[in-house]
Amino acid sequence: MKKIVLSLALASCFYSNAQTLLSENFEGATFPPTGWTKTNTNASRAWDLTSSVFSGTSASSIELKTRFTIAGNNSATIDWIAGSNTAYLTSPSFSLAGATSPTLSFKVKVGWGYMISLNKGNLLAQISIDGGTNWVTLWNEDSEPGFTDDGDGNIDTDFYNTVTVQKSLSTYIGQANVKIRFQYMATDADAVSVDDVQVVANGTLGTSDVSKAKADNISVYPNPTKGEINIKTDKKIKNMSVIDASGKTLSTNNSGTTEISSLPKGIYLLKVDFSDGTSKTEKVIKQ
Repeated sequence: MKKIVLSLALASCFYSNAQTLLSENFEGATFPPTGWTKTNTNASRAWDLTSSVFSGTSASSIELKTRFTIAGNNSATIDWIAGSNTAYLTSPSFSLAGATSPTLSFKVKVGWGYMISLNKGNLLAQISIDGGTNWVTLWNEDSEPGFTDDGDGNIDTDFYNTVTVQKSLSTYIGQANVKIRFQYMATDADAVSVDDVQVVANGTLGTSDVSKAKADNISVYPNPTKGEINIKTDKKIKNMSVIDASGKTLSTNNSGTTEISSLPKGIYLLKVDFSDGTSKTEKVIKQ
């Protein structure tokens, strides 16, 4: 079901003179919505409505439905499974011909413990300009600073944050056969949900997204590394922290470089906090 456009008062907080090209809030009775498609490698785990994924009447099912419903009565949701699964939720085609400053926005909920700390899965937002033949990643949950750890060391009680993502599509102005898709790749990971997907032709990024875009101007190298990690950025670093798979902070400094040669081989997170209040989290592989 096509999403009803938000009130002008609310929309003006994010966009000026916005023309909506794609809008979906997953409140319809059927799934996927008209024009959308879904595919999955594990037959028992596909994208669906939150109320269908967690349809039971037990207390746990009701709790999970409440947890993963971002807005309204339903969100687009996919549940975890012990086996591997790669699943796609793909939008209908739309055109960016005549767009001046197109913007993609969506809301997403991801749990910190299994998806980020243990990194057992990945959720990506991608774009295609040839109707779905080739895809480019716009957003990855691993680098989203809005997902945070509660710090108690227990992955089963970690936060399930809802984040509003905004991405400029200006690079693709003029393209006439554009699609957006959400790609879920996981093995024994966690459920995730997406809602309020919208593309506007001439929207303006909100101030929070401008700050995030600036924070994204960062390079971490070498990666993979045998020990030394360097950060290149045009912003002032307040501090940087190395975090292990359990969410434990192993080291913190503000020098723009750190050394992890004494740590075991594996995957770590490098969280960089900037003096302007923004932050960036990057995955680092220790060889």
